Amino acid sequence: MIKIILRFHNKRYSTLYKCLSLSFGVLFFLVILPLFFIWIGSFVDKYFSINGSGIIKFLISILSIITGLFFLFWATYTQLMIGKGTPAPNAPTQKLIVNGPYKLMRNPIEFGAIIYYFGLGTITFSYSVGFVCFLLGLAIGSSYHKFVEEKELERRFGEDYIKYRQNVPFLIPRIKMK
Repeated sequence: MIKIILRFHNKRYSTLYKCLSLSFGVLFFLVILPLFFIWIGSFVDKYFSINGSGIIKFLISILSIITGLFFLFWATYTQLMIGKGTPAPNAPTQKLIVNGPYKLMRNPIEFGAIIYYFGLGTITFSYSVGFVCFLLGLAIGSSYHKFVEEKELERRFGEDYIKYRQNVPFLIPRIKMK
């Protein structure tokens, strides 16, 4: 997998290619995958359902969806503008990004996705479906980032990435107050 990703690193991409890669990613990660997670969560919900007040559940869900989408779009925009690439492995960034959301955590896209999945699962069914979606997104995303993406980034960016990885948390944002 890492060798396949590295093959794409030094290529220049057309705007159309980047748009197609992003479109597929949006469709898969914001529609298909969460629907699959919600479907799995619906089985859990039959045996263990956590439901709450309608308005509070709705507000928590909407806040989660908006927060998740904010981080997803901010991180993707940063990859396009600074990194000159996309989150898609077939059109990766050409530069190591350490600014914007990447200053707070190494995986702002996963952070945004799991918050979005929680909100989507909660608004469609219940808190228990939201938690299942959150946990599935966390498990799959973290496994991919730890075992594939971090190795690939270390090969591409070497010592710069190693130093970045040592100083920036994996997923929980570090917010410094000055």
